[in-house]
Amino acid sequence: MIVRKIAYLKSLLFITLFLALFCLLEARPISYPNSWTFMQQHNWEKTTVHIHYSPNAKNSIGFLGAYYEEEKDRLNALQWNHLLFRKNQKKSQANLYSMIHLGRLEKEISQTKIFHGAFNLSFDWETRKHFFLYAAGIEHTDEPFTDSNTFHQKARIGIAPYVAPYGKLHTWLMLQIEHHPDDTDSDNHIIATPMIRFFKGDYLCEIGLNSNNQILFNTIIRF
Repeated sequence: MIVRKIAYLKSLLFITLFLALFCLLEARPISYPNSWTFMQQHNWEKTTVHIHYSPNAKNSIGFLGAYYEEEKDRLNALQWNHLLFRKNQKKSQANLYSMIHLGRLEKEISQTKIFHGAFNLSFDWETRKHFFLYAAGIEHTDEPFTDSNTFHQKARIGIAPYVAPYGKLHTWLMLQIEHHPDDTDSDNHIIATPMIRFFKGDYLCEIGLNSNNQILFNTIIRF
């Protein structure tokens, strides 16, 4: 028990120091101040719902709920998103985000509730024609007999087949590659997902089919 507590405190200390370091960078709005964002994600691993409020130009905070398809576990957590850095140029924009959530994972098999936390960094760069994203994160689960830490990362590249005027329907063709080296199923260690993204104004939708013949479907609504 003591060893588990020490490991847990070390994980929290690492996350806190990492966030403190990156928060020294210049940040601009993550969303419109005093606005709400609803996000839904469905992939091979879980279905996630995230709703957050942006009180100012740098941060958003809200509820994160997830249902894990295979284990039938449920996550309820508080998530903080922070725009660490934004670089605007004449024809491109680059962003660096941090995301951290802390909550409880309801285990279906053992009928227990355990601590679950995650820290993620996400970088994207785009023009009106090209898109690139890289994201990496660490998840910590306070299992009954052992502490579990897992690493994951993903990258996306995309191209717009046409350049639409502002306010019109935009379309992107994308390829996402995921790396989950700690997953117990070797089929999930490397996953490729071709997808198509549509967005117009405050609405975004993505749909794809991955290399394991599983559907990806994501939506974002800002209001």
